[in-house]
Amino acid sequence: MKYPFIRPMVNDFVKQVIKPKYKTFDKAHNLSHFKFVTENCVDYAREVINTRGEDINLEIAYMVGALHDVGIEKGREGHAKSSGEFVRNCERLKDFYTAQEIELIAQAVEDHSSHLEYEPRSIYGKIVADADRNNSMYLVFSRPVKFGIKNEPEYSREEQIERVYQFVNKKFGRTGYVNYWLGISKTTKEQQQVWDLLDRKQECLAYIAGIYDEVTKGEK
Repeated sequence: MKYPFIRPMVNDFVKQVIKPKYKTFDKAHNLSHFKFVTENCVDYAREVINTRGEDINLEIAYMVGALHDVGIEKGREGHAKSSGEFVRNCERLKDFYTAQEIELIAQAVEDHSSHLEYEPRSIYGKIVADADRNNSMYLVFSRPVKFGIKNEPEYSREEQIERVYQFVNKKFGRTGYVNYWLGISKTTKEQQQVWDLLDRKQECLAYIAGIYDEVTKGEK
C-alpha cells in the first residue's frame, strides 16, 4: 500500500466505491485528477505538520481529497455541496469515522470550491482547496481544454483556445478569483509561472493550441 497510514478497510472502500465514480466523470475530473489531488493533500498535510506543527490526521487529509469531487455524479454545478451531502449520507463512512469526523470531512469537501466566498472552516478545507487548484502549468490549461471539448463541442478550435485563455486568466490570473490558503512554496512558484505565461498572450495561445491538438489528436 502506498500510504500505510490508511486503514485497510478504508482503502477497500475507496477502491470499491469511490474510485469507480471518478471513472465515469469527465476528463477534467477523472482518476488522474483523483490521484493528483489525493497526493497533493497528503504532501501538503505533511508540509504543514513539519513547518507549523499542526495536528493533522493524514488519513482524513487523504479522504478529503478522495471525496472532494464525488458530487459531480449529480452534476458539475454545485458539486462541492453535493460532495458534502454524499459524505454526510454515506453509511459506510460511519463504520470508519465518528460523527464529528464525518462533519469535518463534509465541510472540507464543501470548502474546496474555487468560488468559495469565505475562508475554509478547517485546515483540511484549506489543504484540499489548495490541492485542487491544479496550478502546475499543464494542468491549469489542459483541464479547461478537456472540459470544453466535452461540454462545448460546437466551439471551433480557435474559439476553444480563446475561451480557455479567458477562463484561465479570470480564474488563475493576477486578479483572478482563486485563493490559496497555505502558502506552499511549490504552489507559489507554479502560480508565478502561470501569471508570466498569461502575460504573453500570443505565446499562451500557442501553448493552449498545442494542448488542444494533443487532446484531440487532430480530430477537430
